Amino acid sequence: MKKVNTNIFLIGIVISLFVQCNYRTPSNTRFSKVCDIEIPKNIEVIKDEYQDMWQDYAIEYEIKLTIESQEKLIESIRKSKFYNPNIFINGPYTDDMFIEIDNFRAVWAKTESGYKFRNEWGRDLYSASVDTVLRIAKFRESHD
Repeated sequence: MKKVNTNIFLIGIVISLFVQCNYRTPSNTRFSKVCDIEIPKNIEVIKDEYQDMWQDYAIEYEIKLTIESQEKLIESIRKSKFYNPNIFINGPYTDDMFIEIDNFRAVWAKTESGYKFRNEWGRDLYSASVDTVLRIAKFRESHD
């Protein structure tokens, strides 16, 4: 009887440890990889939310940039494999804007107030905006 109680106790501890662990990849790592950019270190995180809706989810990540970190982020965007220097977004995205790499179609483009990123519609949608006037970058991932 003692062995059964000990095993139940150990199983309970293991389960409680797993429940406490957060297996989600950090937002800055997720968006750096998907958007093919380097998110600078000296930033202020304004929002980092994970919204779980059963099999669907959304992640919102918002950061405040310093002048230096904004310059680094813009440089990184311009080096991104998804940056299209020939596009200026001031309306909806069109098919010819996207760059396809490894079956993933996305684009970084210049806007009136900074830069925007978006991938082609699918079950996983990624978007980002960098407002160079307010020095705020917003990233969003959603899965439907």
